[in-house]
Amino acid sequence: MSDTRLAEDLGRIDLFQSLPATALARLAEGARRIAPADGAPLFGQGDPSDAIYAVLEGRGRVRVGAPDNAAKRLMVEVFRAGDIFGEIGVLDGAPRSADAVVIGEVKLVRIPAVAFLEAAESEPALGLALARLLSSRLRRTFGLLQDATFAPLEVRLARQVMYLLKADSVKTDKGTRLAARFRQGDLADLLGATTRSIISILNAWRASNLVSYDTEKAFLFVLDEARLAAVAAGPRDGA
Repeated sequence: MSDTRLAEDLGRIDLFQSLPATALARLAEGARRIAPADGAPLFGQGDPSDAIYAVLEGRGRVRVGAPDNAAKRLMVEVFRAGDIFGEIGVLDGAPRSADAVVIGEVKLVRIPAVAFLEAAESEPALGLALARLLSSRLRRTFGLLQDATFAPLEVRLARQVMYLLKADSVKTDKGTRLAARFRQGDLADLLGATTRSIISILNAWRASNLVSYDTEKAFLFVLDEARLAAVAAGPRDGA
């Protein structure tokens, strides 16, 4: 049975919003919905790049990153509803550059590489939207590289928390909470740091009432956004 609503759902994905209905219908023809279990791998580093994925809905996320030989992990990015991922290998034809794992409950659509490339070649609006998306991600990657080279770990953590807060957060009576669950190890993976070092910073922030952290549910609450933004700005000259 064909999924008549899939084209409509694809039209709500940021990258595809400028596409005409006919192009969305072609994309939807070969695509399929998937709802992987929590912790399920979507693809691994070195796998063939045979599809891109779009996040349709869900309070979960997709974690994209890479391991090293010592079982340490680097979390490259976290994707949520409205995002696409897996496009790099599809565009250059090379194997996957990272792993992708589902965290929590999330509904995705898998679009075969052939269908995506055909749409990119025939629809100028998609090509322009894709260029803008890749430019934005390249800017973020450059910023992360610059931070890793020059910024103290506390400043880098503050910047990551502010980035995640802006991307998806929930106002509560305890403060502004990151919408997704982040274990302390997850936050360490975002920075290529040790979990112990992240715990040390979070403990200092909690002692100064900057944040609170629910260790059981892995929820981080920001109690003072202005002060956290000041930490993210880094030390002033002469300070």
